[in-house]
Amino acid sequence: MQGIFDTHCHLMSEEYKDEETALILEDAKFSGVQWFNNVGYDMESSKKAIQAANEFDFVYATIGIHPTDVARYGTEDLKDLDKLLNNSKVIAVGEIGLDYYHKHVSHDLQKEWFIKQLHLAKKHDLPVAIHCRDAYEECLHILKTEKIKKGLMHCYSGDAEMAKKFLDLGFYISFSGTVTFKNASQLREVAKMVPLDKILVETDAPYLTPDPYRGQKNYPKYIAYTVAQIAKIKDIPVSEMIRITTKNAFKVFNIKE
Repeated sequence: MQGIFDTHCHLMSEEYKDEETALILEDAKFSGVQWFNNVGYDMESSKKAIQAANEFDFVYATIGIHPTDVARYGTEDLKDLDKLLNNSKVIAVGEIGLDYYHKHVSHDLQKEWFIKQLHLAKKHDLPVAIHCRDAYEECLHILKTEKIKKGLMHCYSGDAEMAKKFLDLGFYISFSGTVTFKNASQLREVAKMVPLDKILVETDAPYLTPDPYRGQKNYPKYIAYTVAQIAKIKDIPVSEMIRITTKNAFKVFNIKE
């Protein structure tokens, strides 16, 4: 497994509407990216994620409803999501969680949908890809209460002490391009602390573009900068970091080699 696994990108994003998905993937492959987890954030993007996964062998799908989108949906949508989770290329439920930074969706509604989607993950025996912003304690409490032990903290932005609590649950910690930012010293301390067998890498493309392209549109090909930064923090060769993080991705998503 010499290629990089981008464990979280949004190939169906409106940011890419004038670009060919096949060309974005081809570009990434030239940079050493071999596998892609295409992540939905609402019903429409989840369906598109599955379409791309069915079209490309090396693309997988994670589907779910983002906490800031839950107010648009109801019981029938949850049933539809349940059915979509039967697709063999779906490897996780996400991105789901809590986002208390954005104020337009009530905390209670977010928690309700978070728990419902966690139940779907348990029903389908799938890991969860967690979006958490300004709600780490609450998120941890719900995961503990619901006895969720398989998953990852997408684009982790908390401190090392909180990361240890998610690691204790059995979760993986996923790092995006933010770990390359000059002002991300706390996040680099987290990366230093997280055991090698629990680290994942992602782009969250088209968002969170790493240095030296910060501020521009992100692409899966830029994940190489994130891998290099974490390899530097861990003081191991880049090739070894690629091997380790890809092995971890295959494990958390239960993909057979």
